[in-house]
Order: sequence, then C-alpha cells, then structure tokens
Amino acid sequence: MEQLTKQLQGKVEDYKRFILTLIILSVYFYMGTIITTFIHPSGYNLLLLGITIASIVAAGVFVQRWQKLNKQLHEMEA
Repeated sequence: MEQLTKQLQGKVEDYKRFILTLIILSVYFYMGTIITTFIHPSGYNLLLLGITIASIVAAGVFVQRWQKLNKQLHEMEA
C-alpha cells in the first residue's frame, strides 16, 4: 500500500511539472505569434497559434489527470 502511495505521489508531482512546462511553452509560442503577426510579419503565425492552442489543450488534459490522481491519493490516505 505504501509503495502504491509513493507511486501516486510521484505521478502527481510529474503531472504538476508537465502542466507548468506546457503553460510556459504555450506562453513562449503565444509571444512568438504576437511577434510574427505585428513586429516581424511572416507566414508562421498560424502554425504558432496552432501549437499554442495544442499545448494549452495538453495542459488541460494533464490538469484533469492530476485532479483525478490527487483525489485518488487523498482517498487512499483517508
């Protein structure tokens, strides 16, 4: 039981890191979209916007998984 709890705690921490990384990545891509649209126009703005949206959606998926695992972990500890 203790090993399963440690494993779930590890996954919860990993999901937190994934979420933070994806949010930071999406901010960088969003800034790249702004730069390519207004400051230095190029044809990559739609590609960057698509990658930004994909990384935000992936972060949302990890948030849902994180919440599910966190709830499961709290139920095991109670």
